[in-house]
Amino acid sequence: MWGLNFTVIRFGLDEFTPFTFATWRFLLGALPVLFVPKPAVSWATLAGIGGFMFAGQFIFLFFAMQAGLPPGLTSVLVQLQGPLTVVLAALFLREHATRGQWAGLAMATVGVVVIAQTVEGTASLLAIGLALLSALTWATGNLFFRTARGVSMFAVTVWASVLPPIPLALAALALDGPAALLAPILAPTWSGWFVLFYTVVPVMWLGYLIWGTLLRTYPAAKVGPISLLVPCVALLFASFLVDEPIGGLRLLGVVVVLGGVAIGVFASGRRLR
Repeated sequence: MWGLNFTVIRFGLDEFTPFTFATWRFLLGALPVLFVPKPAVSWATLAGIGGFMFAGQFIFLFFAMQAGLPPGLTSVLVQLQGPLTVVLAALFLREHATRGQWAGLAMATVGVVVIAQTVEGTASLLAIGLALLSALTWATGNLFFRTARGVSMFAVTVWASVLPPIPLALAALALDGPAALLAPILAPTWSGWFVLFYTVVPVMWLGYLIWGTLLRTYPAAKVGPISLLVPCVALLFASFLVDEPIGGLRLLGVVVVLGGVAIGVFASGRRLR
C-alpha cells in the first residue's frame, strides 16, 4: 500500500497544490473522530504524531516531489526513516539493538543507497534535502507513536489527524488562495478524489493501524528494517505506471535490501548487547 502511495501522490500533485493536498488528506482522515472516542493518550502525544509523522512528513514529501523528485527516488530517500528511527530510539529511548540487527540495518541501508544511485531524473539538492527532512520528521513521529500503548491505533491515527488541517489550511489560503484550497469541491475530478480516497483509507487508516501496532509491539530495531521494503515495491509501481526504469544495479540494490531486512528480522530473536 505504501509503495503504490508514492506514485499516487505524484498523480495527486497534478490535481492539487501541496498544502491543499495535505489539508484535505488530514481533514478527511480525521472524520472518524465524529464516532471514535479519543484514545487514552495525551494531547502532547497526539500533537507529536500529527505534527511530525503526519504534517511534517507529508509537507516535505509533497514539496520534494513537486520540485521534481521522481516517485522511485522519493520512496528510497523517505524510507531512510527506518534507520533514523533506530538511531533516534537508541538516543532518546535507550533501546539497545543487537549486533545482528545493526548489521542487517547497515546492509539494507547500503542497498537503499545503491538503489538511489540508479534512479534517473533531474533532482535538485533542495528536493533531495526536503525528502530527507520528510524521513527525519517521520522517524521523530515514530517515537511518539511508540508511546501510545494499550489503545486503538486507529483511534490514535484519526485523532492525531485533527490538528494538522488547521495550520495547513491557513498556509494554503495564504499561499495558494481560497480557490485552490476548495478545488476538491469547486472543481472536483474523479482522479483527484481517487487520490484523496487512496491516501486516506488504505494508506492512512489501515497503513498506520498496522505500522503503529508493529511499533508498540516490537523494538524499533526490529520494525525499522521492514519499512525498507517499501522503496523496492515503490520502484516496481513507478516502473509500470510512470516508466521509471528498473534493472541491473537497481535490482542488485533490491536484493541487498531484502538480505539486510532478513538478517535484521532473524537477529531480533537474539539480544546481544
